[in-house]
Amino acid sequence: MEKIKSFDLDRWSEPDERHCVRHIGMADAKETFEKLEVYLRDKGMLPDEYFEYSMDLRTRQKELPDFDFALCVANFGASEGIYLDIDLIYSVEGGGQKSMRFATGKTLQEGADAFFQMARIAAECSLMLNGRGRVYERHNVELVLTEEEAETLASLTKALQEQSADMAQGEEMEH
Repeated sequence: MEKIKSFDLDRWSEPDERHCVRHIGMADAKETFEKLEVYLRDKGMLPDEYFEYSMDLRTRQKELPDFDFALCVANFGASEGIYLDIDLIYSVEGGGQKSMRFATGKTLQEGADAFFQMARIAAECSLMLNGRGRVYERHNVELVLTEEEAETLASLTKALQEQSADMAQGEEMEH
């Protein structure tokens, strides 16, 4: 079992005399991106072409908007490769919602395997950004292999099976 702690992005006041706290803002946007980039790199999941911070292209604010959710989507782009778009969706006065691009990633690889890998990266980003500091337990183990690693594992498995069969046959002959 693995414990996964999502990013705590909310900033809170010190408790007042009644021990109440109030929301005073959000984490620094660039620091949050850098934290996400390190997280992905440590997991070996950083997109191979690029992973870029985009938020400062639309705004100069240092803080994340108080977003409702981060929308993390893998998609096929107009040029080669597969993209990861991370948008922060937040509410505005009057009841509407706005979107702000937070980050973009890209792999030059194409096809189903590359798409699934980028979707997996999108899921990790969504968990980290939308979890708001919660801790999650992961009980399953996922193994993703490159084509070369899969072939090596298949060769080893076959060799072990042949060795086991030879040993079993040798034991039968002794009896």
